[in-house]
This record gives sequence, structure tokens and C-alpha cells, in this order.
Amino acid sequence: MSRQSSSFLTSTQKRGLTLSNWPAFRNELTTIRLISGESPTYQCAGYAGRVATDMERALGALRDFTRRDILLRFYADRKPRSVEQVSREAGVHRSVAFEHLERLVSLGYLESERRRGFPGKPAKIYRLTAGPVQISHPMRRYDVLAEALAKEFQRMGDGGTNAIRQAGRALGLTLARPEARSVTAALEPVTEMGGEYEVGPAGAIDCSNCLFAEVCRRTPVICSFHAGLLEGVLERTPTAATVEALGHRDPNGCAYVMHRRSRTGSVDDPTLTAPLTRG
Repeated sequence: MSRQSSSFLTSTQKRGLTLSNWPAFRNELTTIRLISGESPTYQCAGYAGRVATDMERALGALRDFTRRDILLRFYADRKPRSVEQVSREAGVHRSVAFEHLERLVSLGYLESERRRGFPGKPAKIYRLTAGPVQISHPMRRYDVLAEALAKEFQRMGDGGTNAIRQAGRALGLTLARPEARSVTAALEPVTEMGGEYEVGPAGAIDCSNCLFAEVCRRTPVICSFHAGLLEGVLERTPTAATVEALGHRDPNGCAYVMHRRSRTGSVDDPTLTAPLTRG
């Protein structure tokens, strides 16, 4: 494995991440960190112990080829699955699938519940519960840096919110593709970074995988950065609009709405009438 940081991203299939990209790495890694969305622990002794625990959890989930394959499938689309579905998708016997699923539950990556309302014994359903896994050597904590900076901007009030929005917009402008003729096409640079967006009617944008979810949950001002980022990638296209953040929609998602601009640059309509086609 490369000595640079790499990530278990939620949209693995879309970006071509396969099991062949994950060679045996157990002996190469010295630090593994699971970003779970919880507030970081800074006390040295407790923090070191927590990192060691996260390392064991990640190794326990990833060292077995079949278990890793099963976990990748949950990260790829996040839909709940029964033992039978996992068995069929992974091409293993039901008892093997059940063993791996229960192990992933014990490690904290999945949770299970009984599906009721159907004839016979209620089926056990498994769903993803953990945040993204980041594997880094040597250790890097960009999430701590991002949270510290965001909290300071948030403390500054409206001035800080405007500044962080402009930072997002500036980044978006560097990524923008002027040739894009639809909102979906304009969002492709951010999609390629790992974001997952669904463009709906009346200027709605639903993000099912927010690139900044863990930090944003603790410091909501990051939503302004994200809105600015989207506004920036739309700026140089026929779909240019002001983007308003609407907040969280699920543990890893958020929502936005675009407001069409007049030729003078002011907002003159609460909805966007530019094409909302895919691609």
C-alpha cells in the first residue's frame, strides 16, 4: 500500500475501487483511524488507547477477504441487507455470510434488527452504522484541523460565516467547468471528489454523501462552505445560481436549494429554471 493517506469512500463502485486495489496491508500500517463523527479526545493516554482500539477494529473488519468484500458493499450503496442477500451478493454460504455480518456488528460497523410484518420467522436485517474509515501512515488528523478552524469562524458570527462561504466559493471556481450545460454536469468535479448529489425540481439539490459530514455535524458553519463550493462550480455555467444550505438530511447527507440570479447578479426568483437534466 502507498505510504500516502487513502480512504474507504462510500461510493466505491462508482470510482472503480475494487478489492484488487486493497493488497494485504496488515504489516505495513502503523496507525489506523476510524472517523466516527464523535468529538475527538485530546488527552494523551486516552487518545492513544482509542487509536489502538480503532486499529484493532479496522484490522478485524478488513483482514478477511470475504468480510472486506461484504463491508465494501454496504459502503457502496448503504442499503439494508438480509443474510440471504449478502450470501447471494458475496457468493458464499448463508452460514458464512451470517458469521461475517455478526462480526461486523460486534466491531461496530453494522447494526441489526428484526424485520417484522412478514409470514414466518422475522428476518434479521443489517445496515451500515459506522462513519468512513480512513487509513493513514504516518498519522494525519485533518478532521481536527478543520473542526478547530470552523469553530473559530463560527465564533466570529456573520463575518466568519461569510468568510468561510467565500472560501468555498473560491475553491468551487477553480473546479468549475464552463462547458457544463446542466446542473448535474456542473457538479461533476465535486462528484469526482466523492460527493453524491441528486438534482431535483425547483432548484433542489440533495446530497446523500457529504464530503464534510463529520466536521459539519459538530460545526454547522461548514454547510456555508459547502454551499459556497456548489455556488462556485455553478458560477461559470448557464446554471449559475445562489445556493442556500438547508442543513442535514441524514447522518451523511445534507440539502441545498438554488436560487436563480438575474442578469444584474441579484436573486430574482426563489427557484432555478435552468436545465436540471442528468449529465
